[in-house]
Amino acid sequence: MRLFLPLFLAICFLLPVAAQSPSAPSSFQHVQETSADGVVEAKGLVLLLIGNAPVAKRFVLRYPSGTPWNGGLVIGAHGGSGGNNFDSTGKVIGTDETALDDVIGRHAVAGGFAYASVDRDGAVSARDGMRLTDQFADLIAANVATRLGRPPARRYLVGLSMGGGITRAAAEDPAKRYAGTLIIAGANGDVPTRADRQQRMAALWPAVDPRTHPGLADDDTQVQAFAKAIGTPVAARRLWPYTATGAVNAATRPPQRPEENSSGRIWVPTLEVVGTWDDLVYPEILAYDKRAQPASLHRLYQVDGVWHMSGDDDGTPSFMFIATKMGLDPDVAKAMSEGPSYIPTVRQAFDLLVRWVENSQPAPPSQTVKPGERLR
Repeated sequence: MRLFLPLFLAICFLLPVAAQSPSAPSSFQHVQETSADGVVEAKGLVLLLIGNAPVAKRFVLRYPSGTPWNGGLVIGAHGGSGGNNFDSTGKVIGTDETALDDVIGRHAVAGGFAYASVDRDGAVSARDGMRLTDQFADLIAANVATRLGRPPARRYLVGLSMGGGITRAAAEDPAKRYAGTLIIAGANGDVPTRADRQQRMAALWPAVDPRTHPGLADDDTQVQAFAKAIGTPVAARRLWPYTATGAVNAATRPPQRPEENSSGRIWVPTLEVVGTWDDLVYPEILAYDKRAQPASLHRLYQVDGVWHMSGDDDGTPSFMFIATKMGLDPDVAKAMSEGPSYIPTVRQAFDLLVRWVENSQPAPPSQTVKPGERLR
């Protein structure tokens, strides 16, 4: 999954593309199609309403052509608010409509699904993001029906980080627009837990910040206290500066009105995957797991020793670039790149979600696995 800094590309600077496909509804513009290796890809702009004004957003749609379409549609919800993706040096390498290709997009299409994603590029809350995502899902489902001769029989939503917060909101929506949801390192697990954790990190970090206190031992009492505050083990401390510095910086800004908390009431089968070293969201997800109801519809799969992003995720270089811009020690970016992967667990969880929805076989119970270890 590729992520980004909050930079926005105006539509007028988009490169010229081919004329709109005759099969695409008028909501889709400048659609460029390719076909390779048994997959059709359509990329272009989709008009979504923000307020009462239509705004063009980048999108991608892929579906199998060499093998039969299975009738399902998977919507990918990227992390953050959208926009450009960067390599570790700051070079722009893409935009967020393709952010989840490596995590779930290619896997979904290989399994016979149509897969689509939109670059929200500016939507910064879970609720606003869900409204855009739902609009897009409806439009792309109609587009798929035109292309493939029938509407999707079922929809799935898969989201990472902020996209995971959007997916959480969708799982809690009684409208049940999606047959099942998969949340990866998802935001908005529990707002009170996050607020408390942010305050404690901001208070305790200056005493253990390696830039001003180098060489503190793992068993130092202040290091141990900070481990409890951030919610990940001391073994993960190479990664701490990213989230901790963010907490300190946030504490210097005027208080913001907190985002509405998640309800914990889910309506469709919902699986979550998170790394146990994910200091951005891990404690909040644990709190959510305790209050998710009905518990029979919720599973939490933890992957031991994985951070917010897998080391093999193509979004990790963006985090590495941000860490460098923050003035953190180069070892922080290095630790990000060296981290193990939760991607195999994500893909297996998706397959288990599909089996649950389509074959009425509930997913395995919540559990913790090693990277690459199968869920059982």
